[in-house]
Amino acid sequence: MRDMNKEIGEAMKKYRKKQHVTMQEVADKLGVTKTAVHYWESGKRTIYAFQLIDYCKAIGVDVKVIMDEVM
Repeated sequence: MRDMNKEIGEAMKKYRKKQHVTMQEVADKLGVTKTAVHYWESGKRTIYAFQLIDYCKAIGVDVKVIMDEVM
């Protein structure tokens, strides 16, 4: 069985790193803690669609890129 939280989180982390953006920079842009970003990227917490859209804007990647990665 697929763990979508983990797969989405891995894609988020991959593209954040490609863009040379730190977890702290994302957290600051989104008004959340670095821990929250870590939990999303590790798949420990579900990221809501509106949060994923904001996350993608914060790292400069279209949300479709992330979703295509896991679909």
